[in-house]
Amino acid sequence: MKKKLGTILEEEVITELKVLAAKEDKKLSQLIEEALRQYLKRKQGRVVKETKGTLRASPRVVQAIMEEEEFYAA
Repeated sequence: MKKKLGTILEEEVITELKVLAAKEDKKLSQLIEEALRQYLKRKQGRVVKETKGTLRASPRVVQAIMEEEEFYAA
């Protein structure tokens, strides 16, 4: 479900977005949503990048996670 979002941006940014949306034959909202999704994807992957895919955890913590039923439900 889509919801309306109000925000304030620099006029220059809005103009650039409108020009790009017109060039790509997209609605302004589509362009903004795509940009935000890409930003979120980059931010969500940050922990893995910073830790090189590993986190320090004691064997006890790892075992507790593995024993949780919800771990396998996802």
